[in-house]
Amino acid sequence: MSGVDIFAKLSEFRGKHANEGDHVLHEVNRILNKEMFSEKNILHNLRNYNRLIEVLDEEELEPEFIFRLSDIKSIALKYRLRFLDSQSYKFEFPYEAVLKIDYLNHAHKKSLKGFKLLGTRDFFIKEGNKECALLFAPTNHGNYYLVHKWGTELKWCREYASWPLKNIETLLITIICITLVAALSIPIRLITLDSHATYWSGWRLGVFFHLLIFNMGFTTYFTFAFSRGLTVSNWNSEKDFG
Repeated sequence: MSGVDIFAKLSEFRGKHANEGDHVLHEVNRILNKEMFSEKNILHNLRNYNRLIEVLDEEELEPEFIFRLSDIKSIALKYRLRFLDSQSYKFEFPYEAVLKIDYLNHAHKKSLKGFKLLGTRDFFIKEGNKECALLFAPTNHGNYYLVHKWGTELKWCREYASWPLKNIETLLITIICITLVAALSIPIRLITLDSHATYWSGWRLGVFFHLLIFNMGFTTYFTFAFSRGLTVSNWNSEKDFG
């Protein structure tokens, strides 16, 4: 099976979940920003006005490369990715990315700051990691513009492997399902010495709850000791990088 193109998934997600409410909210933000930086309001918003040189103007950008933070978060949770400040990446950036940033600065007369990177945990901590990464620059409406994409596609199975650690609900569902399968797989003769016990008996229910308690304790330890926690709590956090 083919790999996962994160940019394609982001675009697909945005298309599926776009609605009239999002469009209206975007227009409201655009109008409010325009009013905030109108000539009569510049002195009252001078600090924010000065920051405009550090972000891109969405009206001058290709809309297909602009993404909301909520869209990026959804993809990060789905594939267990990190969305972090570019300073978190301690290695050398591709030369093409540097050229694109330089072009944006000159073309839009900006001094861009606040870049973000979307990638796997290994991408941030292992030099030479070839997995897919996306570099974003902030826009004046609080969204993010895709500046550059590099690396190989993610493995097709990453979505399924990442699902149990997405949040506490998915983790609990996974534990219960695995425990249920294990409890149903054990022969009755290994559960009790009672020769009259049937397959569907209280003994099997007891085994299920004992296994569930054990699995929950083991999973809690393993998850937070070795798997760096749940994705929902660290998708945009630099913690647990050691």
